Amino acid sequence: MSNGSCPGRPPALRAFSLAALAWLVAASPLQAQTRAVQVPYRPLPPAGADYDLPIPPLGPDGVRLTINKNLTPDETLWHVRSAWNVAALNCLEPEHRAVLDGYKAFLKTYSRELGHTNAVLAARYRTVSLREKANTRVYNYFTVPTVRTGLCDAALAISKEFLASPPPDAATFAAAALPRLDAPFEQFFSEYDQYRRDATAWDEKYGAQFGSSQPGYVAVHGVGGTIGQAP
Repeated sequence: MSNGSCPGRPPALRAFSLAALAWLVAASPLQAQTRAVQVPYRPLPPAGADYDLPIPPLGPDGVRLTINKNLTPDETLWHVRSAWNVAALNCLEPEHRAVLDGYKAFLKTYSRELGHTNAVLAARYRTVSLREKANTRVYNYFTVPTVRTGLCDAALAISKEFLASPPPDAATFAAAALPRLDAPFEQFFSEYDQYRRDATAWDEKYGAQFGSSQPGYVAVHGVGGTIGQAP
């Protein structure tokens, strides 16, 4: 009986074989893969947004500098109209049916005020081209795809309230409605800021060694890029 020994093989050779086997197991690809799994994936942007998306910055007072800040009453009413228009065109699920009905009621109820606002803004921008550029900026803001669901839900709540009891004063209504329509965007921007902080921390810790394996790192820094430097 061998008792676990290898007949015909010298003890020194048996010891060498066992040591070599241990080294091969320690250096095997399986072990390397097991260690790699312990490295977390690079954080992903919220709501499937782009890896390097420009978003409005925070001002010195901590208030985000979006197109909806520091507006006149006429601009506020027009931004509400723009946001509601975007929602009426894009919130087409059956549960959002009231958005279009509310928007139509809004246009009818405040037709005179909206006409006055339109004339004021047209005079301010002086040319059709400048007015169109301003309108495009507003519409582009409210059509960010990653915030569509939030905008639809906010517009739905406002629409139901408006249909039930239209406020008599357009300016007062707009001043209250715009922050509600803007809230989903503010939330998304805050989540995106957090993603950037988390991604930067990952880049600093793992980027040099594992960055090329992460689509987010490559999208921001390029293949073989330097941390913090765009390609």
